[in-house]
Amino acid sequence: MATMRQMVHERIERIQETHQKTKQSRYGFLVRPLTLILGWTVVIIGIITIPLPGQGWLTTFVGVGILSLEQKWARNLLGWGVHQYDRLAAWYSRQSLSARVFMMAVLVVVIWVVFIALAYGFWRWGSAEWLDPLARWIGLHR
Repeated sequence: MATMRQMVHERIERIQETHQKTKQSRYGFLVRPLTLILGWTVVIIGIITIPLPGQGWLTTFVGVGILSLEQKWARNLLGWGVHQYDRLAAWYSRQSLSARVFMMAVLVVVIWVVFIALAYGFWRWGSAEWLDPLARWIGLHR
């Protein structure tokens, strides 16, 4: 199984080639702002998708990798973050099945609590009127 470092490196390497070619083009002055916009967009999508099944962490790291094409701090963060992720994944794989199931259960509960808290906060601020029927059913009033 490939490590996160390998998966991120493969994707960023392909992006980096295109990035360098585009910088030399006629509209090269647009590359930096567009790279930063794309990088932040991918990071935000990645963060949103971390708790969902799929590749949320990979997406987040690729977003930071895109930012690292233009920002030194992102390059440093990417190296550190991928290393920490690989360490955690190695540690997790060494745990017993019961410990892994327990950790997953706790993680699912934490994710639900966060989503419920966010939904409640948006509903209280009036940004999620679509939750009004559910709130009335539960007995909540603004």
